[in-house]
Amino acid sequence: MELSDTAVRRAKATGNAYTLPDDAGHSLAVSPKGEKTWHFRYYWGGK
Repeated sequence: MELSDTAVRRAKATGNAYTLPDDAGHSLAVSPKGEKTWHFRYYWGGK
């Protein structure tokens, strides 16, 4: 499932850190304070 603009904007602090995954290797990490960071997981040469 692709992360939509609406889902990213609605991601709020819950007191615990959590991530919203995406099928394309992207994920949005939300910290307990509400800070949002993007993570991209990739493979290089099958590793």
